[in-house]
Amino acid sequence: MKKRIVVCCDGTWNTPDEQDNGKPSPTNVVKTARTVADRDSGGFRQLVYYIEGVGTRWFDHLRGGAFGYGLSANIRQAYRYLVRHYQPGDEIFLFGFSRGAYTARSTAGLIRNCGLLRREHASRIDEAYAFYRRRDDTSHPTGAEAQNFRRMYSHEIRIKFIGVWDTVGALGIPYGILRVFNRRVEFHDVKLSSYVENAFQALAIDEKRKFFVPAIWEAQANAVDQVLEQAWFAGAHSNVGGGYADSGLSDIAFLWMKNKAERCGLAFNENYVEANIYPNVSGVLRD
Repeated sequence: MKKRIVVCCDGTWNTPDEQDNGKPSPTNVVKTARTVADRDSGGFRQLVYYIEGVGTRWFDHLRGGAFGYGLSANIRQAYRYLVRHYQPGDEIFLFGFSRGAYTARSTAGLIRNCGLLRREHASRIDEAYAFYRRRDDTSHPTGAEAQNFRRMYSHEIRIKFIGVWDTVGALGIPYGILRVFNRRVEFHDVKLSSYVENAFQALAIDEKRKFFVPAIWEAQANAVDQVLEQAWFAGAHSNVGGGYADSGLSDIAFLWMKNKAERCGLAFNENYVEANIYPNVSGVLRD
C-alpha cells in the first residue's frame, strides 16, 4: 500500500530539545515532525524522518554556523532515507527551516537531476550527489548524461510538497566573505523544479540582517499545474521558523504551512496542535 514520506530538515544549531532561557523552544520543523499523524483517516500510512540542523554537535558548532559545515551530509541523509523507504506511488513531503530549508530544496534538486535511486543502487548515493554538484551542461537535468543516469539507476518521480520557512542567503548560504568558503554548497539556482507539484515558503518581513536575505523561489516557465506560494509574515527569522519560547508569531506561520500541507493530503494530530500551538499576533518581535 502506498504511503507518504515526510522529511523534516531543521535549521542551524536547532535540535528537538533546544531551550530558550530554560524553556522548551522547538522550531516549526520539530513541531511538524511531532504533529504529523501516523495514518490519515483512510488508513494511509505516513512516515516521518527528522534531521537536526548543522552545527548541533559541540565540535562543529562554529563550522556549522559560519561555514555551513554538514550541509552536504544532511542533504545526503535526507536522500538516503528516501531511497531506503520509497516505493512507486508513494508521496514525498519535504519541510525545512533556515539552512534546513536549503537542505529540503537541495534534496528536491538532487532528485530532479539524478532521480531517486532504486534500492539496489543505494551504494551510488555519493556518486549521485557528486554528479548533482558538478554544474556542467551534461549534468544538467536535461543533459544526456543526467537522463542516462536516471534511466539506468533511478525512479523518475515527482515531489508532492515542499514547505519551507525562511530559506537564508541569496543562494542558500549567507552573504559576505564567508560565502567564498561555501561556494561548493550553493544552490545551482533559485528556480523551483518543475518536478515539484506544490511549494510554499513563509518569509520574515522584519528580518534586517544582511546574512539572512531570503532565497525566494522563481517559477520555471515550463512548469505545468504547479502551485507556488510565498508569503511574508511578521517577525524576524526565528519569529517565522520558530526557536523562541514565545512562539506566538511562529505558530502563525506554522498553522499557515499546516493548512497548505493538509490541502495536499497530509494528515496531522489535532490533539497535539490544540495542546501546543498558540498563535498570537501580539507575540514578541525579536531582533
